[in-house]
Order: sequence, then structure tokens, then C-alpha cells
Amino acid sequence: MSRTEGPPPDDRDWVAEIDRWTERFRSVDDPPAAFARALRDGWDSGDREILAIEAAEYARTTAAYIEQLRTADVDLVRFDCRLGSCGVCVKYSGKAYSLRGDTPDLPPPPPLPICPACRHTLNMLTPFFMQRTGVEPEDLVAEAQPFDEDDLPAPSA
Repeated sequence: MSRTEGPPPDDRDWVAEIDRWTERFRSVDDPPAAFARALRDGWDSGDREILAIEAAEYARTTAAYIEQLRTADVDLVRFDCRLGSCGVCVKYSGKAYSLRGDTPDLPPPPPLPICPACRHTLNMLTPFFMQRTGVEPEDLVAEAQPFDEDDLPAPSA
């Protein structure tokens, strides 16, 4: 998706993604609780279906929120994670991104949600917030963490 277009429709097959992420989390030290249970005990089909429904709803609401930010000409955003986010998502926590491409030295944000279990968000980095906390745009660029496609699980064959 280009930075100036709206979000694509959520056409992700969440059940299939959950299966791929289950395999991906075998090599992650800190998988989300639902995946840790599944790795230990196997997936209960009801649990997997509930997680898929929740992930799809979260993807829809997040896409709408991001579109509101774009429409309001918001460019600088920070990726924030909830406590307990997985070892894949947490490396992006607190990092700044350019939503519209108005800050070319910052990368675009990761796709949201990255994994089906984490509930991360993008928060506006307003000039007031940056001034109040003493953050300069150069600081954001120096600490930038571009999204790494290798963090995603391999597609199904």
C-alpha cells in the first residue's frame, strides 16, 4: 500500500495466518500466551476460531483508525505495544514512523496487526508531545526500526 492511499480490504485468512504464526513462534523466545498454550498443548479449534475473529476485527478497526489519521494529515506516529507483546512485535515498540511519507527519513509503519495475538497501535507524535518530552525529529530518525518482512511467517506452499 502506498502511504497516501487508504488501507486495503482485510482479506487475510486469519485461521491460516494463525497456523503460520504458530510455526513462526516455535523459534521466538516470548510468544503471546495463546500461542504459547498452542505450542504446548495444540490448538483447540474453538480457541483458534476466536483468535481469528478477534484478529480480523482488530485489523478492521485499526485500518479505519489509520485512515482517520491520514485524513487528518497526521504523519508522525509511534508504534506502541501492550505489556506482554510477543518477541516479534516488541522490537518495534516506541519507534517512530512516517504514516504519509512527509518525513522521508522515517520508514512507513509495520502492517497492523503484525501477528494475530498482539494488540499494538499507532499513536500520534504531535509537536506538543515532542516538545514536552524533548524529542527532536533527528532522535526519531536515529532510533528508527524499519519493518523487517523476515519477521512474518513464511507463506503457505
